[in-house]
Amino acid sequence: MEPTIAAYNFCNPDFDAFLEATTAAGFSHVALGFCQGYLDLALEDLSAADEQRLRDKLADHGLALAAVYSSSNLLADDGLELLQRKLEGAARFGVGLLDTGGIHLDADPAKRAQDVAAFVDRIRRAGDFAGQRGLTICLETHGGYTGHADACLQAMATINHERVRLAFDPANFLFYEGRRPEERLAELIPFIGHTHLKDHRGGKGRKDFPPLGRGEVHYDRLLPALWRGGYRGPYTLERAVGDNNQEKAAAMKAAHQFITNLLG
Repeated sequence: MEPTIAAYNFCNPDFDAFLEATTAAGFSHVALGFCQGYLDLALEDLSAADEQRLRDKLADHGLALAAVYSSSNLLADDGLELLQRKLEGAARFGVGLLDTGGIHLDADPAKRAQDVAAFVDRIRRAGDFAGQRGLTICLETHGGYTGHADACLQAMATINHERVRLAFDPANFLFYEGRRPEERLAELIPFIGHTHLKDHRGGKGRKDFPPLGRGEVHYDRLLPALWRGGYRGPYTLERAVGDNNQEKAAAMKAAHQFITNLLG
């Protein structure tokens, strides 16, 4: 089995330019983020015409769909219903992974415990719904409830659902928490459903995301370790550095070469 190497449309908000650059760089798969500023479409309300247009664009470029992203807030009154609608939208594309957010933790212990209990209950019910449609929900490692290895492992143990996994973003461990993404990696691997690739440097909270291999993530060790550890989900480039389409395309090509070199 060869690794699935994909690119997120977060690499370039110009969707047509993103598709052109993805193909030119050598990627065979993409992940689509349905959010403002990128694909300004609501996954849960996607029209048949918009769905077909996206399918046609991917087919025209010979690209397969690896995953979709759509934000969610399960603590909202309609949060579970809305996530279920998003899952139905993802299922129409025949994709197996839906990336979405977790929760940030309240400073008050009582409120934090209440929020976690509500989230766990609703994400389990969403996991049941996803499983019936052949989907797995991947919770982004964006700080808070899934901010670092210890938190992620605790979350997976508490949720305890085979259709709820992690969208593992190593750079976010550094940016949000100042923690190394290699911590307890062997324990994390069975719970990783998707891996997002960008780099980071400069310490916690510093918004410095250089090209892959020029930051502090140590992908030269991390990517081979994921593969050796049995991870077989997509490896998806999330960010391309550049001020215009040409620079972003060049960054995507360099990133693809970097990833494929490390994965053999």
